Amino acid sequence: MSERQPASASNQSPSKTSAANLSTGVSNSKQTLLLALIMVSSLFFIWGFCHAMLDVLNKHFQNTLHVSKTQSGFIQTSVFGAYFLLALPSALLIRRIGYQRGILLGLLVVAIGAFLFIPAGLWWRTFPAFLMALFVLSSGLACVETAANPYVTVLGPPEGAAARLSVAQAFNSVAYIIAPTVGGALIFGNKVAPGAEVNFNSLLIPYVVLGCVVLLVFAVFSFIKLPTIDDQSASESADSAANAQSLPLIRRTHFLCGIVTQFLYIAAQVGVNAFAVNYILENAITKDAAGATAIAPVFEWYQGITGAASPEATAAYVVTIAMILYAAGRFTGAAITKVVKPNRLLAFYGIANTLIIAIVMADIKHVSWMVLPFCWLFMSIMFPFIFAMSLHDLGRHTKLAASFQIMSIVGGAVAPPLMGYLADQYHSMAICFILPLIGFLATTLYGFVYPRLLAGSSQAAA
Repeated sequence: MSERQPASASNQSPSKTSAANLSTGVSNSKQTLLLALIMVSSLFFIWGFCHAMLDVLNKHFQNTLHVSKTQSGFIQTSVFGAYFLLALPSALLIRRIGYQRGILLGLLVVAIGAFLFIPAGLWWRTFPAFLMALFVLSSGLACVETAANPYVTVLGPPEGAAARLSVAQAFNSVAYIIAPTVGGALIFGNKVAPGAEVNFNSLLIPYVVLGCVVLLVFAVFSFIKLPTIDDQSASESADSAANAQSLPLIRRTHFLCGIVTQFLYIAAQVGVNAFAVNYILENAITKDAAGATAIAPVFEWYQGITGAASPEATAAYVVTIAMILYAAGRFTGAAITKVVKPNRLLAFYGIANTLIIAIVMADIKHVSWMVLPFCWLFMSIMFPFIFAMSLHDLGRHTKLAASFQIMSIVGGAVAPPLMGYLADQYHSMAICFILPLIGFLATTLYGFVYPRLLAGSSQAAA
């Protein structure tokens, strides 16, 4: 579906166009825009589930295919590397075919990637085969996200973009709650006898179901009609839209710094996600010099009430608690922006996570693992806020700028292998959290200096 406006509309004066359209630049009712927001937000659940399952896959492949922590980090590399390679081509394609057709194409590729888990698990049964399936699946996700994220930011008044995207990302958070639970129950739910043949059937179930759900969503989006959005008209004013046309992105300091910040934040988020299970197990279960095992009392209690079949499953269920906090943060973060400016909230949450990671790196045995889940509470708003803040008032450059934001997700491909390497080298998970610490420090700084960066962009456009 193309976003081009009819020729008659292009001949109208700016004042008439402004009067005829809502702040989104299209003559859509509030009810239509709300329905579109809900429909597009449902897509966030899909990629949230795919991303959250990665946290379980790392430990699963370490156990079943006997890959090292460094090698298992390449799971995230294959996923977020696809984002880096496909985001810009997706944006260029979406500029030609529109948001809706871009979403449909992405969904189709996601379904293909999900079904590739069948031959990977039944016949090939190798680590590279699963990486290939994840790469294809993530290529589709890159296209969907490149269309959906900026579409939500322009689907209403510019001043509400960050809150709107945070609410949409709440659907993503729900998936983050479900995926570790599913992974813990299916993948880690059965004890495997030493020397027994590896069976990937439990891994195939969630991905086959995912593929079927994606095809169903594809069918729904094939029959509905999303409101068309003119990115230029979605800017705050006719003057700012004109400036956005003439000023290249390279001179928008708030956008450029947003790209760097997003890269470092995603590296932090994915790194924390990738090795959360490893860290929880290492911190909650220890051995003394004599080789005797000591389990943290709270961890042992939690394993009992959840009925987890293994320590790995218990750790996955701890991550489920983290994801509940993540979802809560998404909902409450959008509400808090009514009284606290998004950039200030971003900075405050960055400080909180910096302190949490410092405690994690201190590696207080049987204690630090209980602090780690709160990291997700404060991570909850970071991606949508950085995304919306960096795309503020970019006019017709919005789609292209969004693709660079999606490309910055490649930070998630870089951090896990580096963290895995540090963990293997120093035989400690705590030391590798130095990379997330850098990411949260960068996020804090971006939040504090954002008003100056935005002012600099405005002066350049004057």
